[in-house]
Amino acid sequence: MSLLDKLNSRKNGFSNYAEYQGEYIYPKLTGPLRSRMHFKGKQVIVWSFNDYLGLQSDERVIEAETEVVKKYGAGYPAGSRLLTGNTDYHERLEHEIRQLVRKEVLLLNFGYQGIMSVVDSLVDRNDIIIYDQGVHASLIDGVRLHQGAKHSFRHNDVEHLRKHLDHSGKKPEAETLVLVDGVYSMRGDTARLNEILSLKQSYDFTLLVDDAHGWLTFGERGSVGELISEVDIYISTFAKSAAIIGGFVAADKGFIDHFRYNLRSQTFGRTLPLINVASVLFKLQLLKEEGEERRAKLWRNTKHLQEGLKQSGYNIGDTCSPITPIYLQCEDEVANNFIQQLRYKYGVFCSVVVYPVIPKGQMILRLIATALHDEKDIEETLRAFSILNQELNINNQTEHM
Repeated sequence: MSLLDKLNSRKNGFSNYAEYQGEYIYPKLTGPLRSRMHFKGKQVIVWSFNDYLGLQSDERVIEAETEVVKKYGAGYPAGSRLLTGNTDYHERLEHEIRQLVRKEVLLLNFGYQGIMSVVDSLVDRNDIIIYDQGVHASLIDGVRLHQGAKHSFRHNDVEHLRKHLDHSGKKPEAETLVLVDGVYSMRGDTARLNEILSLKQSYDFTLLVDDAHGWLTFGERGSVGELISEVDIYISTFAKSAAIIGGFVAADKGFIDHFRYNLRSQTFGRTLPLINVASVLFKLQLLKEEGEERRAKLWRNTKHLQEGLKQSGYNIGDTCSPITPIYLQCEDEVANNFIQQLRYKYGVFCSVVVYPVIPKGQMILRLIATALHDEKDIEETLRAFSILNQELNINNQTEHM
């Protein structure tokens, strides 16, 4: 059997859903990034993109980005940042973020790869990684690179984490790295940071928080807030609130100096393009004037959407963020009918999430509220969900993840 034959026989991951290409996977949404776009020629209300604060669609942002491209092109600067890819703009953006998070900062050319590299650079085969089972795939892939001991603890189960720390403490030659998300991307809940940090009184470990969905959405210091001073390593991508590729890692100077010279994805990968850097700089400037207003609208929309769904009988779990999961327990045929009617009859587009993103046998619809949505978007969406729940008798009162 050839390697390709083996891969075809396994049909791992999303290969099992290839028949839905263009519908549930690789769908094409067309038009400007707005709350209403087009899907297969039909206007739909979109709840499936990351632009929490409505920045990327702002005409002033697009104009500023256009001016940068006119002056420098889209491929400037060239090479890795270590050798030829550093600019005053990169250093200025690090300075601006440093003022927000109150830690030293290093930009990452890609959020996903950067997070993997951070984890990989921190540990050797003698060390131990302990991670929440709900962390993002980028952290999981960083863990997979580790050649030493690695253990997961049940989602947000601090006592389970404590047991792993008890065990790791019996190996004095090992350092321990604990990984959590600030906001969990499927559930929408937050890490129990107060309780996790209290364990530092009894155990010696380094805590890394990936706050991709929390930074700027919850505030300048993300979902961790004033606890950021106690978090050893804080990471965020720009992909959520800033709605563009890239990210940063923040920590004390010793860690940042280490990362500056030891992150393989940065050393051997092209630097963050100037267009991305300038875009984030401009967006941060806008937020100095409009951040409170944009966040207030985001959270009003979030509350309206989530309360309306709960009133219609939907189980949205323990979310405390704009991420709004609807937990479904029904036959695939019923779920497919439900989603088809949402999109084609009522013009509501949201993502379907299944294994391997979440455990086997579970299905969620994932809606993300943004500051781009308005009252009409939310009311039309809630009406569609209410009608379909009554018509199809969706059994959505299942125990959530």
